Amino acid sequence: MKPKKLSYEDFLLSLRLCPRLSIEIILEHPREGILLIFRTRTPFINHWCLPGGFLLKGESVEDCLKRLSKEELGQSIKIEDGEFLGFFENIDGDPRGHLLHYISCFRIRDSKAWLSPTKEGKKAFFKKLPKNIISYQREFLNKFGYK
Repeated sequence: MKPKKLSYEDFLLSLRLCPRLSIEIILEHPREGILLIFRTRTPFINHWCLPGGFLLKGESVEDCLKRLSKEELGQSIKIEDGEFLGFFENIDGDPRGHLLHYISCFRIRDSKAWLSPTKEGKKAFFKKLPKNIISYQREFLNKFGYK
């Protein structure tokens, strides 16, 4: 069975009923810093955030990472270049519900290739985390050494 996205109403219902797994991608360039996306929709409108999204039913974490990198970044990451950093539990930091964040880091060589526009909005590299980053993402990024 091919994984498919829920309707928006069913998605919100799923968040009210049980925790959901969110996949977060840290894309790191040695000189430019980490890549963030500027949110233009709720929740967290006008905040910077990591690329990522939710695991679909029937989708492996690896396939989810590939799908999200295409959707949010415009190109596929190489899974073998990534490193799993850990889980972060977010019980009440997201207005949609209880989230479990699966966080992976990918180190890249060419920063310009990742800045091409996508439907997800403006992207930029940061050496220092911006003030208007989603607070729970700041929390776990700080734990991984990003300030």
